[in-house]
Parts: sequence; C-alpha cells; structure tokens
Amino acid sequence: MAMKFGIMLPHYRQVASTQGIYRIAQEAESMGFHSVWVSDHIAVPDQDVERYGKGYYDLFSVLGYVSAITQRVSLGTSIVILPLRNPLHTAQVAATVDQLSGGRLILGAGVGSSEPEYRAMGVSWSDRGAIADESLMVLKHAWTAERPNFHGQFFNFEGINCFPPPVQTPHPPIWIGGGSRRSIRRAAEYGDGWHPTRPSFQLLEEGIPRLRRLAERGGRDPSQILVAARHPMKIMSHTPAPAQGAPEPWPLVDTLERVIEAVHRFQEAGVSHLVMDTFYSIPELDQETVDSILPTMELFARSVIPQFAPD
Repeated sequence: MAMKFGIMLPHYRQVASTQGIYRIAQEAESMGFHSVWVSDHIAVPDQDVERYGKGYYDLFSVLGYVSAITQRVSLGTSIVILPLRNPLHTAQVAATVDQLSGGRLILGAGVGSSEPEYRAMGVSWSDRGAIADESLMVLKHAWTAERPNFHGQFFNFEGINCFPPPVQTPHPPIWIGGGSRRSIRRAAEYGDGWHPTRPSFQLLEEGIPRLRRLAERGGRDPSQILVAARHPMKIMSHTPAPAQGAPEPWPLVDTLERVIEAVHRFQEAGVSHLVMDTFYSIPELDQETVDSILPTMELFARSVIPQFAPD
C-alpha cells in the first residue's frame, strides 16, 4: 500500500501570514507532497490562546487562495468544526473550493473540543454530536439531490437551490476527525475516511478493526474507508527524551531513520495518509518559523516520500 503525505499550512499561531501560506503551499507541491491542509477555529477563547494563537485565517478562504497558486496538490480541512456553521453554507463554500481547484478538496470534518467557543457562537455544546451527524446528512443531500428537501431535528428546508455543485462526484471525500468511539462510528456511517489527530499505535490497532466492523455491519465496504492520521513531525539529529508524562517520543519527531521506521509502522497499522504538523501541537514545534519548516519538509520529501511511492 502506497502512502500519501500532507503538510499543514501556516494560517495560525506564530507562523500565520499570507506570505507563509504562499511559500509552504508552493514548496509542498514542488517537493512532491500530496496535499496541503488547513484547520479551524472561529473564536479562540482566552484560555486557548497559548495553544492556538489569537485566531485563524478562515480555512475555506485560505484554500480558495491556495487553489489559485497550486495545480496538483489536494486541499484539505483538518478539520472544519461542523456544528459552528450552517451546513448549507458549508456546502456552498466547500463546493466553491472544489470548483476553484478543479476537484481537489478533501473535507475533513468533526466537532471540535472548545465549549467556550460553542457558547460564543451560540451553539449547543451538549448537542454537538447530533448536530454534526445531521450536518453530514445535509451536506450529502445538498450536493447530490436534484431538488434539496430536508427535514431534521436541527435543519429544515425545501424549495431552495444549492449552488455551485462540487466537481467531484458524488461529492468531495469526507474524512471524519476524532479518536473517540463516537468518531469512529461516525466515520463508519458517513465518512470516506477516518482522520484521528495524534493517535497512538494502540488506538489505531484497536480503532481500525472497529471501524471496519461497524462499516460492514452498516452495509458498507470497509475497504472504501481509508485511515489518515495527523501527527507532529520534525526530523532531529538525535532521539529526544520523552516529554514528562509521555510514554515515548512522538513517532515522527525523531531521527530520520526512526521517522522512516515509524511511517512503516503507520502503514502496517492500516494508515494510508499522514497529515503532518510542523509548527503546532507539541512544545518542540512552538518556536518553528516558515524558514525552519522548509528544510524539514525538503528532507522529508527527499528521504521519506520516495520510499513509500507506488511500485
């Protein structure tokens, strides 16, 4: 099984800038990465500023921009927080990106983890899972029905039109984010992929068989649901000591040799895509800049990607 590799774009935290987005997107494509990715927060609470920064460039606006400065790479969301947006609006902006890019969108979707952000947006935290599930139904319906007509618990409409349609048929691939049992079930029911963030090998080894069982039980072909893990990545000159409380170093934050071994281990577990953070998610990446990210990407592209290309 060949592996595909993606890079997060610098549209938040210490690296956020239009120039940075431009450089990383173009370099990722020229180096041979398969995809570039954006993440999502609309209103970052004070308590989360140290983790996320004060805010994010809007993810769909960034992908619209990147669609015009790239030609080949897939454009992904990791993840859009579904309950914070009306799904008809999400259907419109996501399909617009798919149109502008010539059919390159991957819609990673989930529920997020910040209750204060939900309160600020006026959305029920306790209903987030149910809203996310219904939003997925609305998205698929809006993209595939000739005359959209939907009546659910949270969303009701008829006699309207949804435009533009996506380029990809029946719709862009939907990857379900999250590592919880409910997220795995959501991926089995609605997803074209399961997209957990920083999953341990134990979670993958337990979660992937469960994903396949649930998909089969629901009448779906398990082989049609891929697994794409998101993990921090930095190639080091020596193996770092484990962070306090962590059982072992992050698998992709290590020497080149051990990073290659880790990618093989992800592959053996059933992962077909790796989406990589180079400036966020662990303290080792807090001081990274666009200038320091690019050599890391180049080394990974030169020394790792070719080993996992199709025969």
